[in-house]
Amino acid sequence: MPPTAANTLADILSPATLARIDNYQLLAKVVVEGFMAGLHRSVYHGFGSEFLQYRGYTVGDDLKYIDWKLFARRDRLYTKVFEEETNMNCTVVLDASASMGYQGGRAACTKLRYGAMVAASLLYLASRQGDNIGLHAYGERLHCGIPAGHNGGQLQRLLTELQRLRPGGQSRHPAFLPYIAESLRRRGVVVLISDFLEADDTIGPLLRRFRFAGNECIVVHVLDPDEQDLPFPATTRFIDSESAAEIITAPPTVRADYIAAMKAFQERLRRVCFDAQSDYLPCPTSADIGITLAAYLHRRGSVY
Repeated sequence: MPPTAANTLADILSPATLARIDNYQLLAKVVVEGFMAGLHRSVYHGFGSEFLQYRGYTVGDDLKYIDWKLFARRDRLYTKVFEEETNMNCTVVLDASASMGYQGGRAACTKLRYGAMVAASLLYLASRQGDNIGLHAYGERLHCGIPAGHNGGQLQRLLTELQRLRPGGQSRHPAFLPYIAESLRRRGVVVLISDFLEADDTIGPLLRRFRFAGNECIVVHVLDPDEQDLPFPATTRFIDSESAAEIITAPPTVRADYIAAMKAFQERLRRVCFDAQSDYLPCPTSADIGITLAAYLHRRGSVY
């Protein structure tokens, strides 16, 4: 049976295919044009919008903008019209620590490469919508700190920085996230991309710091499939890529407890994000980036 158009598109946008594209601008364009072309301003929908006026409802208008209280008083349908703020800020913050360099046997790329592809796609989308875009990346040191802007070469500059990143060092979230929060010139959307390993106890106050400054936060949690289910069949020596600590264990013996602990870790992080009024988006490196982001942005737009 020949492949359908949907299957062909899914194959093109799979992590295995995208990981082979060296040109990040082309990669981002493939993802955005392939899956997110119809989601104009969805990432900012409901944020930075000011009520402008009412107009009569016409067939095809989005029902979520109908003022039902006004309908109850006047027995006529009216739609709220909003005026979007222009030149919104979208800042991506990417963890480039050593743990982000892991790639298991079922993954097409490292967690850092996957996170960079997510970052490139969102930056491309925001730039196409006319918004200011910025990028910060850190591990044990700050690799880049480019404030949000929208000059002619801004997107290419950010994509070039993404291509240069290499994983290394410890993830110093408490050191760099407050610094990045202080450096933001105006409120906007902040996208945090990391594996957040051992950070679930510290990330809450850091998220609240961004929120206190008026920013919306999207937490993109990148994990390798190996980290989710510990598939190794025999006794294995595990070495922490950031601290060099070692442990030898038999995965078949501890797998059930490990999976339960990993699910608890993800649930704690999800709860931390909820408490900090931030969005939590789990992104295993085996997931199709276009499908994952399009589904998230659709849900995000539909809640307002």
